[in-house]
Amino acid sequence: MIKKLICAFCVLAAMHSPAAKQPNIVVIMADDIAYDNNFGAYGARESWTLRLDQMAAEGMTFEQAYSTPKCTPSRVKLMTGRSGIRNYIGFGSLASSETTFAHMLKEAGYKTHVAGKWQLDDKGGTPTSEAGFDSWLLWNTASGRGSRYWGASFDVNGTFTTYGKNDFGPDLCVQSILEFIGKNREGPFLVYYPMLLVHGPFVTTPDSEVRDRKDPQENFKDMIQYMDKCVGRIMDGLKTLGLEENTVVLFCSDNGTNRALTYESFGKIVDGKKGVPHDRGTHSPMIVHCPGTIPAGARCADIIDFSDVLPTLADIGNAQLPEVKLDGCSFWSQCQGEPGNPREWIFQYYWPKSWSWIPDELGEQELVWVHNQKYKLHGNGLFYDIVNDREERNPIPREQFTDEQKKVYRLFTEAIASMPKTNDAYVKKRTKEAKVRDQSKALGK
Repeated sequence: MIKKLICAFCVLAAMHSPAAKQPNIVVIMADDIAYDNNFGAYGARESWTLRLDQMAAEGMTFEQAYSTPKCTPSRVKLMTGRSGIRNYIGFGSLASSETTFAHMLKEAGYKTHVAGKWQLDDKGGTPTSEAGFDSWLLWNTASGRGSRYWGASFDVNGTFTTYGKNDFGPDLCVQSILEFIGKNREGPFLVYYPMLLVHGPFVTTPDSEVRDRKDPQENFKDMIQYMDKCVGRIMDGLKTLGLEENTVVLFCSDNGTNRALTYESFGKIVDGKKGVPHDRGTHSPMIVHCPGTIPAGARCADIIDFSDVLPTLADIGNAQLPEVKLDGCSFWSQCQGEPGNPREWIFQYYWPKSWSWIPDELGEQELVWVHNQKYKLHGNGLFYDIVNDREERNPIPREQFTDEQKKVYRLFTEAIASMPKTNDAYVKKRTKEAKVRDQSKALGK
């Protein structure tokens, strides 16, 4: 009897050991594609994403996930679990003082790898020294060196490498990821794949029928399909190695579709809203997959912010959260089909680059807003019903508020007041840059 009890205790201890709670993790973030841009999982009549649709059918689709309107702030928020009003120091930068999900999971025993578009190291250090990755293959926008697509040029573990003219950058990223997974199949491992696709320039892919085609719309369609193929190759690699049921794969996108493009959205032809603080600029696809853990074909309408990814990965990997002020909350319970602790609202901060398009009523400035699935309040007091007014063309006058809207307005006002008033680090940086420009103008430079 005593022997049986000891054996049972050993089994129970093993079940609750860190190793037993540490599945592999793959985070995939597409570049420049909105949730309504030809994803079958989000209701597109013409789906260009068959493998992602399959991933959704086998996992959970989050209907209300949100990024920021632009690349860098989305990446910083995703990796740190913190609002940009606390830690965004400038386009193309990740502060070296920040703790990323790679740091966090590495401390928990994970091997870490990143491949794709980095865009964070001109002032934020290298991936290994500052961001927590053991190895990488990255196209660095900050350096401005070389192509990301045909004849790609990458930083490979600190060595700048230019590939052949017939080498396609996204293929090299997937190859790098699959090689890393193969070497670390015993796990646990973290793969972060900030995809090159489907950002411009809009080029043909290895699967395009006409290699020299110049039509951006047709090339963009091919790029979406190739993005989907790249995700499928990673999923196939996990399955081949018998890792599918012990690997959580999360797919999302950093912001909306490029404004130079159009696409069909729920029966209407619309233009992209990348860089715009509207629904189509920030509403991201999000699909989470892990057979046997995440219920197949499930959908979740809870509102999800990119800052929620880090604490969710902490739950998945049994990792210690960073000892800093976080703005995210875990949605791992929802991923497993449980109620969890859904948010009432999310807070967004955005200081756009000068070439970003911002509605006249908001202006070129620090922007803050709070929203839930139905309503949105900007920092300047404009209040919208974003279900019936996705383009935010008709703010609701306060004298016309319903009782529900009055309650939500008060909640959102308190939410904005609970956050820092401004991003001091970025304000100082912008002020210094403006002084330098003024001095240069005065000297005739």
